[in-house]
Amino acid sequence: MRFPTSVALLASLFLAACSGGELVGIHINLNKDGSGTVTTRSLVEPTTPGPAEARAQGVTWQARASLLAVQGKFAQLNDLKFGDGATASGLRFSARLGDDQPHLRVFVQRGAGAEWSKALAPDQGARRTMAGIYDPTGRTQEVGDTLRLEIVVPGEVVTSGVNPGGRGVEPAHERKRAWLLIPVKTLLEAGDEMVWDISWR
Repeated sequence: MRFPTSVALLASLFLAACSGGELVGIHINLNKDGSGTVTTRSLVEPTTPGPAEARAQGVTWQARASLLAVQGKFAQLNDLKFGDGATASGLRFSARLGDDQPHLRVFVQRGAGAEWSKALAPDQGARRTMAGIYDPTGRTQEVGDTLRLEIVVPGEVVTSGVNPGGRGVEPAHERKRAWLLIPVKTLLEAGDEMVWDISWR
């Protein structure tokens, strides 16, 4: 199995691709047989100087912010989990692909113990500090404050809904894509596990 590719990029390069709030998340391309590709985007504070730092003179660098994108393949979506340990409960999937109307259910852990989300977005203080690096104009107060879970399925999405809902939680779909936006603050609040249901034809 090939080692997943990873790329660390300066956060300021992503303004055109994503809004500041939706920098981080998980994207899945699902095939008919249950296999596919997963890409994660995490906001991190790198310790290694970047190319611009190494080639600049007359400046004392004070802070860094990067988006780390990692991509890999999975054999079966039902085996894919995000969390700690072999029995990770953070984010898991249950796909039923053989029926006339295929269906996918995503289980999203909430609460202070949702460590899986912290692997994508650091705490609020760090996100606010990084906002000043991402957008030096000062218009962006916080980056990485919303997780974007997105799945591209092998068909036309019919439904995309989540239960229970929460403040700022938004499920949506368009053509072959379904996505769920979850504010980090809402995700870390105490509450029942969210169930995101997607069907397509």
